[in-house]
Amino acid sequence: MAKVTIQVDVPDGYVDSFKKHVEEIARFLRNKERLKENLEKVRRILKTDKSWEELKEEYYEGLAR
Repeated sequence: MAKVTIQVDVPDGYVDSFKKHVEEIARFLRNKERLKENLEKVRRILKTDKSWEELKEEYYEGLAR
């Protein structure tokens, strides 16, 4: 894994929000394969009428809280 430093001009008041979003994207990319494997397991276990995309969206919303 490599470290990347990026300098970006962000309007005042959005610095923390921007930083949080970038860190969330990085965390997702680091754990993408493990997350996919876990979602595949859950997909076979859960009895639901929801689509794969809806389940994935709910999962990410839960992580953001």
